[in-house]
Amino acid sequence: MSRNYDNLKKVIDEIKNKVDIVDFVNSYLSLSKRGKNYAALCPFHAEDTPSFYIFPETQTFHCFGCGAHGDVITFLEKYEQISFLDALKKIASYAGIELDITQKEEPVEITFNEEVSKLYNYNLLNLSSKHKVWQYLKKREITRDLVEEFELGFATGSEIQKVIEENLFDKDIAKNTGLLINGEKEFFYNRLIIPLRNNVGELVGFAGRQIEEEMNSPKYLNTPENKFFKKSKILYRYYKNKKFIKENDFVILVEGYFDVISMYKLGFKNVVGILGSAFTKDHALELLKATNKVVTMYDMDESGQKVTLSTIDALFAKDFQIAVSKYPAKDPDELTKKHDNKYIAEILKSSYKFHEFIIDYYAEKYDLGNEFALEKYLKEMSRWYKKFENVGRISYLQSFIENISKKTGKGTEYIQKVLERTSALIPESSASNESNSQTKDTLYVEKDIRYDIAKSYLYLWIKYPHYREILKNYFSEEDFSSQLLKEFFTLTSQSSDIGFLLENSSKELSELIVEVWKIEYFFNPERILSSLKESIRRTKINQQIEELKKKLHETKDLSEKTNITSQIIQLYSKLKIVN
Repeated sequence: MSRNYDNLKKVIDEIKNKVDIVDFVNSYLSLSKRGKNYAALCPFHAEDTPSFYIFPETQTFHCFGCGAHGDVITFLEKYEQISFLDALKKIASYAGIELDITQKEEPVEITFNEEVSKLYNYNLLNLSSKHKVWQYLKKREITRDLVEEFELGFATGSEIQKVIEENLFDKDIAKNTGLLINGEKEFFYNRLIIPLRNNVGELVGFAGRQIEEEMNSPKYLNTPENKFFKKSKILYRYYKNKKFIKENDFVILVEGYFDVISMYKLGFKNVVGILGSAFTKDHALELLKATNKVVTMYDMDESGQKVTLSTIDALFAKDFQIAVSKYPAKDPDELTKKHDNKYIAEILKSSYKFHEFIIDYYAEKYDLGNEFALEKYLKEMSRWYKKFENVGRISYLQSFIENISKKTGKGTEYIQKVLERTSALIPESSASNESNSQTKDTLYVEKDIRYDIAKSYLYLWIKYPHYREILKNYFSEEDFSSQLLKEFFTLTSQSSDIGFLLENSSKELSELIVEVWKIEYFFNPERILSSLKESIRRTKINQQIEELKKKLHETKDLSEKTNITSQIIQLYSKLKIVN
């Protein structure tokens, strides 16, 4: 059934405008007023002290204990464990709003695919267990229950004509789907069929797997791309597994259909596949609707590692937290046949940090004991160093340098200088990634260094209370130009209670505090503190440079111009030195 609705956004906006989140949640929880906000014991995890806050100004909730957050619809969806649409209906009824959601007519090609899929599935379920397709599935440890769950089927080569005749479809519809070639020949014959649904559940295409090795025939066949079926936009099983991704707050990315099925079978239901194509920015944007945490678990061959690298590039640009899983098998499907779910859970827990993978991936390609090879290796590292600079994640730079130093046996200061000098020579285009199009509502505001510094400071202060005295000793209010931090310092001079800060802060500061609470850095606090100090140092130097440039522009005295230019050069040289 199509999930596109003409009036859905209008209904949602009307509900949000009419239903006050405080009144609604108060009918479920016991709320206590905390300044301009409200607090309660969180219904989504066990606790003794209220960490669940409602913010009337934004009509949202956030739990500082478990991280649950959202609007009034999300609250009901999570609280009663119901679907989004059911939550919408219930709140509409509560508000006395007539829920008139007009369902769009499903494209006839999608309807045709559904009918064909039913027939493929019927074929498979009614074949003898001795049939070669069932023998193939048995080898892959695919049970009848999994066949039903994943809607697997079998093509005999006569299904399309049968669906056309029984349902009075026009042959052009079959051609549009790619299931009929040259008006007569069926696209699939003697293949295991895997239906492919898009990210909202519409059946847009099929994959067909050989069940016997055939000469001059590909192992997999996909129906051709068309206006409905775009591999670059679809993640296999995302529409179905999205709820498990949200529950686990991370997604496992794999390459193949059977990798998804095998991982799902062992209980790892927060898994999706990339349809054998490259991971794209559209995939990343879709995943962001469910989580910003990813573990890649691609094939362990060279091709799989290249896909890992390109996936990191796309994800890093969108502020994902990325880990890379390495395991003793050729792919996840094989891994699940050798090991149980406990073993695989440990594999996932011990995944590489993505920047460590980058360092190791290139190190395996070069003989680092050879100076010429080392130079090429460091050029590759410089390209990634520039990417990290472009997105403003200074803490990654320091960790990156330290790990390269360990890998090469060269000192950190030497590595720092080489990376900075080499990256400065790299054109922006060759170091570009999607970060250049990153919007202001993402986790980091890369163009605003002051904002980034404020978040680093707040992160340490909020997540590591024992660092508060260290921060106080290291920094003074004069070290920061951020107005949000100045407001924060004023409030913390009165109280360090999070509730007090949220109740008495401006909308911008309270939103930043909530945002910071959601962040999980990969690095220890000492590294973040060190990076914060370095960021402030560089910011001050840049401010001095800008002031001198202004003077240089204003003065007409040649001697003074020479003196100012000399000062600017000296300051630029300081930017290249790590204290």
